[in-house]
Amino acid sequence: MDFLFHCRDKPDTGALLESLTEAHWSFMDGYADRLLVRGPTLSADGEEHTGSLHIVSLASLAETETFAYQEPFYKAGAYGAVTIHRWQDRLGRAIRDFKPNPLDPLYLILLPAPENPVAPPPPAEAWRDFATRCGDRIAALGCTFSTDGARWTGGAAIVQAPTAIDAERLPTTALPALGFATAGLEIHRWCIGGRR
Repeated sequence: MDFLFHCRDKPDTGALLESLTEAHWSFMDGYADRLLVRGPTLSADGEEHTGSLHIVSLASLAETETFAYQEPFYKAGAYGAVTIHRWQDRLGRAIRDFKPNPLDPLYLILLPAPENPVAPPPPAEAWRDFATRCGDRIAALGCTFSTDGARWTGGAAIVQAPTAIDAERLPTTALPALGFATAGLEIHRWCIGGRR
């Protein structure tokens, strides 16, 4: 089972995070063969850590508790919130196969489901159409569900664009066709993580 973890930093935790970077990486090393996507969210200028996104394959729902709450940043109190969703890939390729353009930043786009979704998530063909429109600017794309997999909660994409405004334009034209709500869409600057 694949799970998406989105963590949001508390304010003014930069020094704490920096002091725990090695411990964080060591913890993540234990999941190295199961991490599908990993990296921090950043401030608009790309200078400050604001949170993180990890997508990881885990053997059970119980294992999400360990991954989320035994991680050193969380244990030290650096995160103000942790959101966990079941993840279903809709791109069909690994982020390691994505070739980023060094001139443009990456953005994490969190797509909310309708407030009371009664329909299933968009079919695979709709996602493929969206990915085709994004072309080589899309690094990850998928549906999110409640941790038990019973309820569609939205989706997420990682795209490359010159600015956040350009990144927002990519999904907003496709949101009605994909069945997503336009209110509540979030865009965060993001970068591929791991040991430097």
